[in-house]
Amino acid sequence: MGTKRVVVMGATGFIGTYLVENLLGQNYSVTILVRHKARVSSHAWKGKVSILEWDGADPKALKVQETGYDTFFFAAWDGVAPEHKNDVGLQVRNITYALNSMELAKKLDCSKFVATGTVAEYVFCENTIDVNEKPAPSDFYGAAKVSVHYMLEVLARQISMDFIWAVLPSTFGPGRKGNNIITYTICTLLKKQKPRYGDLEQLWDFLYVTEVAKALRLIGEKGKPGKIYGIGSGQYRKLREYVEEIRDCIDPQLELEIGVLPDMTAKTFSSCVNIFDLIQDTGFQIETSFGEGIKETILFIKENM
Repeated sequence: MGTKRVVVMGATGFIGTYLVENLLGQNYSVTILVRHKARVSSHAWKGKVSILEWDGADPKALKVQETGYDTFFFAAWDGVAPEHKNDVGLQVRNITYALNSMELAKKLDCSKFVATGTVAEYVFCENTIDVNEKPAPSDFYGAAKVSVHYMLEVLARQISMDFIWAVLPSTFGPGRKGNNIITYTICTLLKKQKPRYGDLEQLWDFLYVTEVAKALRLIGEKGKPGKIYGIGSGQYRKLREYVEEIRDCIDPQLELEIGVLPDMTAKTFSSCVNIFDLIQDTGFQIETSFGEGIKETILFIKENM
C-alpha cells in the first residue's frame, strides 16, 4: 500500500496544527489549504507539506494539478472565541466555507470527508452526551455546527461523498488562544492572583490536543462513513477538580475563589461524550493524561506570557 495522501483545511488553527503534525508523524503526504501562504511561516512543519492557497469561496476557482486523495479533513472555523460565538454573520459564513470545502474535496477526488463538530452542539445535556441524540445548542456557534452537519450530510449524498462528523471535546494544550477556563486559571495563578468562578459543579471532560489530533487521524483511517464519532477521554470529573489540579501543579498554596460568581444558567450541563464507537471502530486509546498535558500547557504559557 502506498503513502496515504490527505488534505487539511484549517491547518494553521490550534487543532489543525497538531493534526498536521500527527499525520506527518505517521508518514502521510499532507496538502494544506490556506488563505495566505504567509500564515504557514511560523509552523515547524512548513517545509514538509504541500500548500494550496484558497479563500474558501469558490471551489471552481482553484486550479488543481493533483487529485486522488484519501481523506479531506475540515477543521477550519472562525469565531470560536466567546466574544464571537453569537456573531450570526460570521457563523453563517463558516457554513458556506464548509459546504464549499466538500465541493472542493469532490473536485480533488477525495475518498472521504471528515468534518469537526463540537460539544457546544449539546450544551444542555445533563448526562453523558450521546452524539446521536437531538442536539441542544445555546449559542449561534453551536447552532451553526448543528446546521452545517445536516447540510454536509445532504451534500454528501448528492455528490456521492463518504462523510463522517467528529464531535470534538473541550480541548487544551500549548497554543490554545482565547479566555477559556484552563488558560484563565493558569494565567491568573502564574500572576499570583486569585481566579474567580461559579460553583464548578458541572461534570466535564478535557482532552489534550495531541489526543484529539490522533483521534481525528484514526477516524480518517478507520471511521465508518455516515457515523458520528464523539471524541473525549472517557474520564469525567467536576470542573472544580480540574482547576484544583491546575493550582496544585503551579503552587498548592495559591487560593481559588470558587462559588463567588453567579452561575450563567439555571441548567447544569456536561461536556462528557460517550466514546464507545470511537474506541470500537478505531482502537483509540488515551496516551496523555490531563495531568501530563496540563504540565506542558503551564510550561508553554509561562514561557510565552
